[in-house]
Amino acid sequence: MLEAVLFDMDGVIIDTEPFFLRSESMLLKEFGVDTELEYHFRYQGTTHEYMWETMKNEFDLDAPVGELVERANVIRNRLMEEDGLQPIPGVISFIARLHEAGVPLAIASSSPLTDIHKAVKALDIEKYFSYFVSGESVAHSKPAPDIFLNAAENLKANPENCVVIEDSKNGVASAHAAGCKCIGFRNLEFPPQDLSLATVIVTDFSDLDADYCRTLVD
Repeated sequence: MLEAVLFDMDGVIIDTEPFFLRSESMLLKEFGVDTELEYHFRYQGTTHEYMWETMKNEFDLDAPVGELVERANVIRNRLMEEDGLQPIPGVISFIARLHEAGVPLAIASSSPLTDIHKAVKALDIEKYFSYFVSGESVAHSKPAPDIFLNAAENLKANPENCVVIEDSKNGVASAHAAGCKCIGFRNLEFPPQDLSLATVIVTDFSDLDADYCRTLVD
């Protein structure tokens, strides 16, 4: 029995990955570090703090982690304001179909809660969701299961009866560890992530609805 659908946000609901990749690369260049864009794919689905702590140690960056996170946020927000937030094609209609079918929905994202609320308000989809949880709010970030277990608990749902929508290796691993079924979204605009732990892999949301999600848990 389908009890809830839990959405990641970046790369699933909003097309923010290009902004993340560009802001990370731009900030590293300020420290004299040049990276290929593909280098940053490994951090998709992780918290900002984990990512910058790892890069600080790898590249011996001369700045505190908190400062690196803030500086990257400033760059990313400027880029998003210049270009505007865009939803992943078809996802808003998919969310609306689930909501109309009475399926409880949550967003479980590694991004800060302020960013989550800003994005859903910009896309006018806040009304569809019953719960929001950020990676800041749990003890361990993706690929640990904490964030999806937290979302399921707050929706009073059994994780085994939840379907997660994820686009990253870390996110899919988190859903798998939580015992949830997982729809792995492969964005054909980017090099493929390892989504092998997903229950199914899709490349668009146009044909997905509550009945499809029910087949994954029944």
